[in-house]
Amino acid sequence: MKKQLVITDLTRMRGGRVGRVVCIAGYDAQGNCFRPVLPHPGITERLLYQNNEPIVFPFAVVEFDLLQHKPQPPHTEDWVYAPARVKFLRRVEEANRSQILKSSSFNNVSAIFEQTIHTDFGCYVSEGQGRRSIGTIQPKTIHKVFYEQGEDEAWNYRLGFYDQSDAYYRLKIVDLTWNYYGDSLRDENTEPARVAEKLTALLKNKTIYLRIGLARGWMKFPERCYLQVTGIYTFPDYLQGKTFADLKI
Repeated sequence: MKKQLVITDLTRMRGGRVGRVVCIAGYDAQGNCFRPVLPHPGITERLLYQNNEPIVFPFAVVEFDLLQHKPQPPHTEDWVYAPARVKFLRRVEEANRSQILKSSSFNNVSAIFEQTIHTDFGCYVSEGQGRRSIGTIQPKTIHKVFYEQGEDEAWNYRLGFYDQSDAYYRLKIVDLTWNYYGDSLRDENTEPARVAEKLTALLKNKTIYLRIGLARGWMKFPERCYLQVTGIYTFPDYLQGKTFADLKI
């Protein structure tokens, strides 16, 4: 099944022997969300390019040949696709981008997932249930960006924010472009705290849309799908038209 999707999510997942693995999600013209997926090891960054040019990036309109629906609630949007038949069509005009995000918006984070969000060790929902794994919100308040090492000593970006119901979240940012942008601000003379301050300032006094998605269960907690920020979009655009490919170091 050929399907044209507007890409709304391009996330950095993990590294591997064949390259860094990413996740893709987007919407068709009827407002249905699709998450193109591949069997292990998954989608690598090299599959985002064709002839050394990026073809899959946020607000690109891309044609996928979707082969098989493979829902695994709450990840009900999963479709296996043919990577050799991906076709870049065009970019969405900047004036139309906010409408795409609005059309996928919910009043608050809880409304996206329609199931209990547990907070005893991070924020997560239960594996095996739920209608969807991803959606958009407009935060009520941005608290701050955190840039710090996790338990595995890897450096992570996290975002603290309040949604429209005044619920506070502090979630890992896996937006691929945001990660490349943040990394571009750091050098041997810039402390991590200063990078976090710059990124926090970047989100002030702008219209902001956040894409909130669910991670897969993992070895330590296979029954838990943790909430994460899968996309950060600002108007005016903090990227000034750049894509992740323009920011790779």
